[in-house]
Amino acid sequence: MTRRPYSLFILLLVLLLQTACSSSVLQLRDQLDLHRGTSREKLADKKELTAKFLACTRQAHDELPGDRRDTGTSPQALSQLPLEGQATSVRPLAAVIEKIRRRHQDKAASLSILAQVLDDLANESNARIDVDKLKQVIEAARQWQGHLGLDEDQLEQDSSRFAQTLLTYNKAYFGNLSFTARPDAAGGGLHGVAKVTSKGFVDRSGNALLFPGISADLEVTPTNSVRISATTVDSQRISADVTRIFLEAFFDTAFRVPAVHGATALQVGPIPQESPYQEFDAQHPAIPLEALARMTRDALRAEAAVTSLVGKAVRGGSVFSAQNETVAATLETAAGVMAKKLVEHEGFCYFQVTQGS
Repeated sequence: MTRRPYSLFILLLVLLLQTACSSSVLQLRDQLDLHRGTSREKLADKKELTAKFLACTRQAHDELPGDRRDTGTSPQALSQLPLEGQATSVRPLAAVIEKIRRRHQDKAASLSILAQVLDDLANESNARIDVDKLKQVIEAARQWQGHLGLDEDQLEQDSSRFAQTLLTYNKAYFGNLSFTARPDAAGGGLHGVAKVTSKGFVDRSGNALLFPGISADLEVTPTNSVRISATTVDSQRISADVTRIFLEAFFDTAFRVPAVHGATALQVGPIPQESPYQEFDAQHPAIPLEALARMTRDALRAEAAVTSLVGKAVRGGSVFSAQNETVAATLETAAGVMAKKLVEHEGFCYFQVTQGS
């Protein structure tokens, strides 16, 4: 009887240690700074530029200075994330979530997790990624893509910027297929149809992504037979790509960093009471072209670093392990894309206040 309290104490201690060891949080502060720390350090002693930088990060890039406002102050917008202590870059996301809440009361809550994960990433003193929250991110992407993405009629009836952007990105990724009548070789009118496929989704930096099942190459052989080649469709690639498309659509809706010519964002149709997505103006650039290239490289490096970090954590025998390659690929992609979009947004702000016209 005298040994039981001691045994219970040991058991409780073991359980506490296991709980501590199984934390789902990956700390970033000692591993990488997402290329943000150096920029902020350079502005540390320049109060005027710092104020302009912070003002820029709390709004979408196509908002005029006179239109700046804290659109994320609605308590409904981020019900689980206190506004006090938020990174300023979270505010544009809150504005989008609030607009979606007004149209889709039952769906806006699922997007709040995006703001929470970005706030963790943007935290200057304690940058981190919570793998459990990342799982909620991919679940939100699945819900939106499954409920709305597969029903173009619903999205077409929804005139919000996010819905139209998500629809346009999905169409582009899946080839934005169309069919045209093919003339009869004998000149006797029309015979059959021919498939027309777009070049795929092109992100705001100009990088293309196409559904792997789309025929990417048509070759007529000497025997007049046609050989069609396409990439093998697999669950890892599709799950990761669909999550990427969802996140690109959401963050482009929120941040609206100017896009290069040919980007799918520029193809989003007219939206009532909304300005069209901005194309980067080479004649009157907001930042120099060299700065645009630097910002893009930094964003891609951040994506690569975070993708690698999360990929290592969610594979193998670690406490983070997803024990599923498809889930692991989707988690690392989600984390990498969010890091990229954060660096794009803040990088554009940095160069705009330091080198902009």
